[in-house]
Amino acid sequence: MLKALFLDLDETLCDTTGANRKAVAIMADKVAELFPGQIDPQDVAERYLKGIYRELDERYRSLLLPVTNEEAFRLALIELILRDLGLENFPPETAGILQSTFDNARTACFDFFPGIKDLLLELRHRFTLVVITNGPEFSQVVKVETVELHKYVDHIIIGGREPAQKPAVSIFEKALRLCGCDRHEVIHIGDSLSADIAGANNTGIDSVWISHSEDLDPSLGIEPTHIIENPFQLRDLLMQLS
Repeated sequence: MLKALFLDLDETLCDTTGANRKAVAIMADKVAELFPGQIDPQDVAERYLKGIYRELDERYRSLLLPVTNEEAFRLALIELILRDLGLENFPPETAGILQSTFDNARTACFDFFPGIKDLLLELRHRFTLVVITNGPEFSQVVKVETVELHKYVDHIIIGGREPAQKPAVSIFEKALRLCGCDRHEVIHIGDSLSADIAGANNTGIDSVWISHSEDLDPSLGIEPTHIIENPFQLRDLLMQLS
């Protein structure tokens, strides 16, 4: 019998891509304001977004990793991007202005997918809800607080606060302890094959992959128990499983 749902946050409950897209546009506008005609503002903002998700080339990795302080990393990332694009003499506060511009814009735009709040309130009457989200405290705490996640779920686990993040078995075992359930009594729902589905599989938990219309790559060797295209199909699937 299904007693608890483990849920990812970004791209599962919340439209992080949409918020990122709007934040990139607003950051680009700020770059254009600070450096009119000197560099491609969209390039700066897009490089920054890739960087905060650790999509870095080897040179950037060697200069910026490992990260011991997320805010310092993001400021250093912006400074490095600007210098790589040919800017040398810019005010020391520039990186802070651009970083806060992106963060403030993303926070203002960050929200649940439509209908998800009502769905969570409905599901909470039937299941214990545990959110397991990867990412640093620096960004994830703000997201959790922005959507007032505590009003809709029973427990929240932020990977950046844990010894290891998804797909580590330890973070799923912590969620099991919090809800007081055995592995066969829960299902994990998420959009990342490598983090959500692999982690659930490693722990012996059934999984639901939210594909967002991407095809499953069999070469990865990661098989979800169930597949849905988007979060709006979750209610019908859970009705079938309950």
